Amino acid sequence: MSDFIGRYLNKVDKKGRVSVPAGWRPSLISKDFSGIIAQSSLSEKAIDAFPRNYLELLQNKLDLNDSLLEENEYESTVLFGGSVLSFDSEGRVILSDALRNEINIVSEALFVGMGRRFRIWNPSIFDEYLVRAKSYMDKRRKNKS
Repeated sequence: MSDFIGRYLNKVDKKGRVSVPAGWRPSLISKDFSGIIAQSSLSEKAIDAFPRNYLELLQNKLDLNDSLLEENEYESTVLFGGSVLSFDSEGRVILSDALRNEINIVSEALFVGMGRRFRIWNPSIFDEYLVRAKSYMDKRRKNKS
């Protein structure tokens, strides 16, 4: 199921609070947790974010492999070293200073849906990424022709 579709630009206040897109919130609320799991992206200058139940999918995938393998230990450290960001009464989360500084978010955050998860970007960095992504897709299409 693809719960996170579209792009939403939201203001970030001085305390680091930002509204998660209202249409996405129902997919981020469960009986035991309301909010997001967030971590620095390994591949881009962005925050990877997902619902708590996505962690179950990741854990199940890791469980299929030998947990003693070094690469699984690294994956676990990265995946489960993220931050748990709970919603406040207005559907906002607080992005820590460390996360905001790492991806250079000051006054606006761009939420970009990726199906089962999403990313939070500095809007200008996302624009640069989008140019690269379109170029990559153009090359793939030309190679298939």
